Amino acid sequence: MYASAEQTEIIKASQKLQPGQIMKIDACAGSGKTTTLVAVANANPQKRFLYLAFNRSIADKANQVFPANTRAMTMHSMAYRHFFRSGARPTLAAIKIDILHDCFPGKENYELFLLLSRYKEFLISADHDFPGREIKKIFELVADGTLPMPHDHYLKLFQLLSPEEQGLGRMYDCILVDESQDCNPVTLSIINRASCSRIFVGDSHQSIYGFRGAINALARQKADVTLHLTNSFRARQPILDRANLYMKVFMDMLYDGQVPYYPMNSMINEEKLINKQTACITRTNSALVDLIDEYREKPELVYLVKKPEDVFKMAIAVKEFLFDRRNNFVGEFKFLNHLHGKEELKDYADSTADVEILSAMKIAEKYEDDLYDLLDIARRMNQPEAPVVLTNAHTSKGLEWHTVKLMDDFPDLGFRYMGCRFNPVKFKPGMSHLEKQDERFKDFIQELNLYYVAITRAQIKLVDMTDNAAYQSREAILAHLDECESTIRKSRDRRKIQKAQEHEYARETKNTRKHRQTSELRMWETERDTVLNRMRKNIQDCAISANNFKEFKDLLGLGGILLQQRNNDWAYVDFYGRGITAKRLGKEFTKDYIMNFLKN
Repeated sequence: MYASAEQTEIIKASQKLQPGQIMKIDACAGSGKTTTLVAVANANPQKRFLYLAFNRSIADKANQVFPANTRAMTMHSMAYRHFFRSGARPTLAAIKIDILHDCFPGKENYELFLLLSRYKEFLISADHDFPGREIKKIFELVADGTLPMPHDHYLKLFQLLSPEEQGLGRMYDCILVDESQDCNPVTLSIINRASCSRIFVGDSHQSIYGFRGAINALARQKADVTLHLTNSFRARQPILDRANLYMKVFMDMLYDGQVPYYPMNSMINEEKLINKQTACITRTNSALVDLIDEYREKPELVYLVKKPEDVFKMAIAVKEFLFDRRNNFVGEFKFLNHLHGKEELKDYADSTADVEILSAMKIAEKYEDDLYDLLDIARRMNQPEAPVVLTNAHTSKGLEWHTVKLMDDFPDLGFRYMGCRFNPVKFKPGMSHLEKQDERFKDFIQELNLYYVAITRAQIKLVDMTDNAAYQSREAILAHLDECESTIRKSRDRRKIQKAQEHEYARETKNTRKHRQTSELRMWETERDTVLNRMRKNIQDCAISANNFKEFKDLLGLGGILLQQRNNDWAYVDFYGRGITAKRLGKEFTKDYIMNFLKN
């Protein structure tokens, strides 16, 4: 291959890398990361390389292009082979809240959700000690087959082994970690305990899986050598400038220049481009369904990147629950059998922080029975060479198209930034300034990176339909941020005023009610004997006049007295709602006495 100056420097550095040493390569979008790593493997024929890929398809492709001294696999497949190469294999599936009820009787849904969240957090953590007896119990239930085994469970089991048992330092001289910005702590722990050298490669600004517990290893990993790939062979310079602008402005604001941003430079060779497709990239699943609906009359012209079942299965289940009153769900939707109606489903989604359910509710309510037709249409959008491609931002990663349209459901980054800036955050003790910034702005950083990823899928043309398209310069972005800050401050002030008014109204209402009750009590105490004597006479007159219990109760009602059952006795309630027990009026007004009187 023809190597650029940056790639040549990386190749030379790899040849000098000693056992246990670490090299980081921060590579921009379209910079030829895989090509560079192949060149590194070719330049070190005496070394045994392990190439760790983000998913199986990338690993399979890597095994075809890397030389014989390199073995490509995912971290999960490596752990799976270690434990289940032969013999009995576990049932692999996610653990759902509904199947935990029998294991932890007496716990409510929200308690099981918190327990399951703690279990999942432990699976992707670098910790070696169980965070509690309940987490240890789940491990035991998975081990004996009572609960299914999630894929992250056996990866955690691999991480709990000693480095000698894992054997990475014995089998390999160097580990190549691709897409290292998406490592999670458990993966990083396994890699960093290996005695061989390691090369981390990735793009800090393509870290978009924070919701899965991923951390940016490029930012956190200490290294003996740090190099960069800033030349993009994918996109024209105006497209890269768009991404450069937003990343530069916000990186400076977030980290005060302490974390430098390296601008991308275009090295595209347009004559070699053969892809003429136009990709429509959405931020949300619901917008993706809207696009499928828009192209329903011409599905043969469209390719849907995401699996149709993954787009529709939750929405269809929610639709059948809400509108068909179905209650025999199995598998991952079994939890719906325990709910009754829309409000309970929404409460469940809120209590378990499941945004996928909320999105599915929106889709189900909009399309209802039309979802089945849309699913069938989506299944026919299966030609990869079709001129139009539909995808969301997460599934677009790693792909590229001639023209990219960013749909309008991406958030306004100015408002998202200011929202994080004004939200209170609890920091862990000992966090540095940069770590505090990462924690405060983590939701914003994920959205900024998603916007960056979506932009850098374009090769020749970018059509930005998001709110961010209006701001084409640093000055425009900063002016917009001032507007966002002013709007948020006014909104917060309005909320403060409204909250104060509501508090004052509640206080006045409480005082008024208390005053009224106090006044009525004083009147009652003053007139008590008179009222009680009058009520006794009225009840006696009704009892004398009535021939049975029904007539007695009706006569009481005509006289403004209601008869209510209280425990084993009666209470007489006057016109003002003051309840007087039979015991207080006297024994001749008790239930037994009155019933005997009426019988005689």
